[in-house]
Amino acid sequence: MNYQEERAEYDLLAETDAGREVLGEGWKSLPEAPIAPMLDPSLLPPVLRNMAEAVAANQSAPFDLPAIIGLGVASACAAGRVRVALRTGWSEAAQLYQLCIMESGEGKTPAFKAMTGLLMDEQAKENKYRVPQTCKDETALRILEKKKHKAVEKGNLIEAQSLDDEILSYPKTYLMRRFIGGNVTPERLPDIMNENNGATSILDDEGELFELLAGRYQDRPNLDPWLKGYSGDTPLTSERKSGSTIVDNPNLSVLILAQPCILKGLFEDERMTGKGLLGRFLMSAPIPLQEYQEELDIPSAVLEDYNSRVLQLMDVPSATLTMTTEASAAFFEWRKEVKHRKYGEYSPLCKWGYIGKLAGNTARLAGLVKLWDNPDVSTPITINHLRSAIGLAEYFAGNLLAMMQQESPISRNGKSVLELILQQKEKPIKESIIKQKLKDRKRAFPDGNAMEVALSELEKKGYIYRRKTTGNGRPSVQIDIHPQLDGGDVMVL
Repeated sequence: MNYQEERAEYDLLAETDAGREVLGEGWKSLPEAPIAPMLDPSLLPPVLRNMAEAVAANQSAPFDLPAIIGLGVASACAAGRVRVALRTGWSEAAQLYQLCIMESGEGKTPAFKAMTGLLMDEQAKENKYRVPQTCKDETALRILEKKKHKAVEKGNLIEAQSLDDEILSYPKTYLMRRFIGGNVTPERLPDIMNENNGATSILDDEGELFELLAGRYQDRPNLDPWLKGYSGDTPLTSERKSGSTIVDNPNLSVLILAQPCILKGLFEDERMTGKGLLGRFLMSAPIPLQEYQEELDIPSAVLEDYNSRVLQLMDVPSATLTMTTEASAAFFEWRKEVKHRKYGEYSPLCKWGYIGKLAGNTARLAGLVKLWDNPDVSTPITINHLRSAIGLAEYFAGNLLAMMQQESPISRNGKSVLELILQQKEKPIKESIIKQKLKDRKRAFPDGNAMEVALSELEKKGYIYRRKTTGNGRPSVQIDIHPQLDGGDVMVL
């Protein structure tokens, strides 16, 4: 018998009454809420890594926060322009949907401004030049509309149709809206995409987008712009009273910084989970610094290198990135590994279709790592870029696992029963008393089977132990509480 077999036999015996009597206080440790992994700086190219480290030091923030925003910056610039070829018939848009969760006061907004400020400044400069022409174009279009209206009134159908064609084909100048905030409605988003060659990027440091999608302005907002904007290859049609908008190749990049309070609503929103919108998001919850650190200035050389690279990213041309042979082989090996892990450690990630998109998101990350490293789109994604992308994918997957399991290591009914058990002052605690009190909670515990499921869950996970006793009367079951709970050392999540 090898060690693993001996250990398995030992664990089985330890769960018996005789085993507990021998082991005495040999309770297993209670399940702990997992800790989200930290982002390894070595996964990022030097320009982004140096800036993220400098901003983190400047804001006393975790390195993860500006690093994640930096990935969102590259994604925003690449949206609608760059794809990653994987094999014949399969390419991924080099744009991400990201959600970063941190408490208020942990530096989200200052880090956001430091990393995205140049994008907004350059867009504002461009729009100053465009404003005069947009005014001229609007005037010209109003004149054409009036002419068409007169032609219709006179019954001159040919002239009216000719003017209609002229209006539709008029080369109107629009303001640049490559980078927008989160407070944009589903009806307006397709128009913005059309005005910007089919692509735009939502950069939201207040979590407004999810409030909007959850129904702030309407009960069931249309999710199509966000669902189709992820892939970038399915036409989007928006129907309104004023007419239809068709976006042939809608492309959308999303970066949202929000507070933890939105998670519960997100995970319970049947539309966003059922339609697979959440499965498209790479989520993270950076761990705040536990002690104050001196806030250092961002070195001028670091800032100069970063700004120079951001300008290059803004000007990146339309292209399809390829992988080296070695990188391609490693990608498909990683894809196999993801499929294998979904039956093990990644099994909770099968929710919302997240696991099915993890390999594709890895390819997108590889494209963005490559662009940060070298924005020349004629050069391929290398094995080092791919390895970094895999590390980033594991980071995001680990963060989501932590978020999902931190909600509660036990079910709602299990938590309800455990709280009831802990409230009992009379010892020993009799299972019959607990079941009797649960009968008053008919919605959650309509029958004895529901009670048994919750009690079995608590026992299996080590919170309680049910011990059969025999005395002068009928046999009964008493409930022992884990010493950590009995002493108040563990909070029931």
